[in-house]
Amino acid sequence: MLTEIPTFTVIAEGSRTQGSVSFCSQCMILGLVEGNVYQHSHEPLTLGKSGWIRGDITSQGLILISGRVEGNIFSTLKIIVLGTAVITGNLICPSIEIRPGALLESEILMNRSPSKHTQKPMAA
Repeated sequence: MLTEIPTFTVIAEGSRTQGSVSFCSQCMILGLVEGNVYQHSHEPLTLGKSGWIRGDITSQGLILISGRVEGNIFSTLKIIVLGTAVITGNLICPSIEIRPGALLESEILMNRSPSKHTQKPMAA
């Protein structure tokens, strides 16, 4: 069962986080994350234009990318890649939207159940 927390998490522009991060709330990443990102709710995960993730992204909900990702992206719902995005890594999701201008070095795997790419359990 997913626990959703009615708050909004932001990793601000100019911030740098090393290591994996997990969220149970809506989140926006505007800084640099060097590690995997786990979204444990159906809330949206947004990577802003100034955001950069060096690691995999796994989410139960919508992923909206307008920044840079060096890693694989998994969603059980939908991935939207905006025109400012730069992605090196695979996209795995049942629904993917790619806007003109986006730069991708990726394989796109659209399947109905990305369950083999399950989320890492949250640390206690």
